[in-house]
Amino acid sequence: MITALSVRIPEQKKGLRAFASRLRGDRVEVKTSSARGVTLRHIIYTSYSGELKLEKTFDAVGAQRSRILCSERLVFPRQSGYRRFFSTAFSSRLCTNFALEVLSACKNAAGLRVAIYDPAAYCADFLLSVLEHCSDVAVVTSCFEPYSCAARRALEELGAAAMITKNRSELSQRDLIIAPQRIAEELPLSADSVTLTASKPPEKTAGTLLYSYRFKMPNGFSLIKPKELSEEYFCSALYTIGEQYELGSIVPLTVCGVREEYDAKTLAKFLDKRI
Repeated sequence: MITALSVRIPEQKKGLRAFASRLRGDRVEVKTSSARGVTLRHIIYTSYSGELKLEKTFDAVGAQRSRILCSERLVFPRQSGYRRFFSTAFSSRLCTNFALEVLSACKNAAGLRVAIYDPAAYCADFLLSVLEHCSDVAVVTSCFEPYSCAARRALEELGAAAMITKNRSELSQRDLIIAPQRIAEELPLSADSVTLTASKPPEKTAGTLLYSYRFKMPNGFSLIKPKELSEEYFCSALYTIGEQYELGSIVPLTVCGVREEYDAKTLAKFLDKRI
């Protein structure tokens, strides 16, 4: 069961009509819909007062209040027990899937200087997939053990080796940087580099930064998605809470940054010119 909360504030009326609206009281509706084995409980709170009175939603939300789907513009009081659902797991899969699609399309992938920037070793197994395409791969991480295990496997199974380091300056020597998690700090990147990551970093990033993925949502899910939620955010809940792990195999159609937008083949050609 996935629970979403939408807040709607009707256009404010004037005079006696405004007074009548306030007397009417806020309204809570609960709509339940299902698609592909997932059930969504959609709570629609209509506020005539212009306020969100959470106590009116307690019964409808129930135990889901600590991971409720809602717009990022909706902010809950700290002590309320309500928490907006957030997970990077699905976005990370979009990032790594698209990166592998690009590497597969590169004519000279073996000559690319690639880095995986993953401080918490969130995607250590991803190293093997990259080494199937590239021979010059560096991992920049603060958590060595998972990547050391992956590197040993790569050497045994593929006969390929990778550099594992905590030195971020290594990133400045790379053509393509793959960061499956959000980049939380300013990195020493080359102005000619391309960075694929899971979301827009808070700090400025040199080079070509790409982080927003466009993909086709499987049929059915689009019919139950609340309008104010993005497809990526909704799918992240389907992937984690709804255990729809097949979504993890989605390969995005395109990726974009502030201005640029690329499909895998176009980005591969862009990278091939660097070699």
